[in-house]
Amino acid sequence: MTKILFSDKLDNCVERWKSAGLTVIGPVQRSNISTYAAIEHAAELDFSLVLPDRSIKDLFFPQSEPMLRYTIKKESIDTDECLPPSGPRIIFGARPCDASGMAIDDPLFGWDYKDEYWFQRRNETVIVTIACTKADDFCMCTSLKMAPDSTKGSDILLRPLAGNKGWQVEELTDRGREAFKTIADILQESSDPAAPLAVVEKKFDLDACVTWLQNPENFESRFWKEISMRCIGCASCTYLCPTCHCFDIQDEGDTYTGIRRKNWDSCSFALFTMHTSGHNPRSTQSARWRQRIMHKFNYFPGKFSVNSCSGCGRCSRQCPVDMGITETLQEISKLSL
Repeated sequence: MTKILFSDKLDNCVERWKSAGLTVIGPVQRSNISTYAAIEHAAELDFSLVLPDRSIKDLFFPQSEPMLRYTIKKESIDTDECLPPSGPRIIFGARPCDASGMAIDDPLFGWDYKDEYWFQRRNETVIVTIACTKADDFCMCTSLKMAPDSTKGSDILLRPLAGNKGWQVEELTDRGREAFKTIADILQESSDPAAPLAVVEKKFDLDACVTWLQNPENFESRFWKEISMRCIGCASCTYLCPTCHCFDIQDEGDTYTGIRRKNWDSCSFALFTMHTSGHNPRSTQSARWRQRIMHKFNYFPGKFSVNSCSGCGRCSRQCPVDMGITETLQEISKLSL
């Protein structure tokens, strides 16, 4: 017998969590964009999506975030730190690839400096993922040695029941178990079988790609220019990626008062590596695309022992010129033969 959360009890769960002081967040459709946002009722949740347009990264690493406000006086500068909003929350219905992205970035944000903004949100959030029973041509989790029911980064994994009647509940962490204590009397014991998982075909040989990328002789390969010719440097792939984490810090204000902000940036932008001298070490789009691939599958794993990609496929799914990481690694797989 397995713990079951039946669909018709979900609204009771939402009310119970809200009464316990948690903000409830889930996949929704807002202004023709699918994203993760706070809800009031279970009816707002949209589980029909293969994957929302936006990832849960936005909830831990906002696109723009104030760091401090400052006032310049005659003999001093007053500063006031802008702390992130606090409070427990539960993300219900995230996809495993999105939860994996958070776990992938944890070592980065806690490396030489512990980013309190990131870890405060991480520690206050319960991530409830739903195993995928459908996929599209862009999904590539299996190519990254993950699966439609990966538990990486999840506190609770839900396995959909046949007929969309509800979900089998797998409690993975103490944080998840604590959140589900609140709804313990709503859960039921049942032997209802789980629906089959989505079939996600393996699209490239990851090990072969990594070996090719690690070979110094391939750094100046003509391949980079050929594969990147379509790229327009719009950065939609990096902004939608669950693991991309580049940011810039800028001061906004006048002579006397202002605010310091942390804003997303992207290695796809020409100005990303522009020096004050005017020199740009990555002045071409091919160099920037090479950096993106090298970072995810060579530099990042070299430092943190994990690839900086969760296999969600958003980079290809949303690309205006129909390219992405999948296509690039497929071509590298051919070069490795």
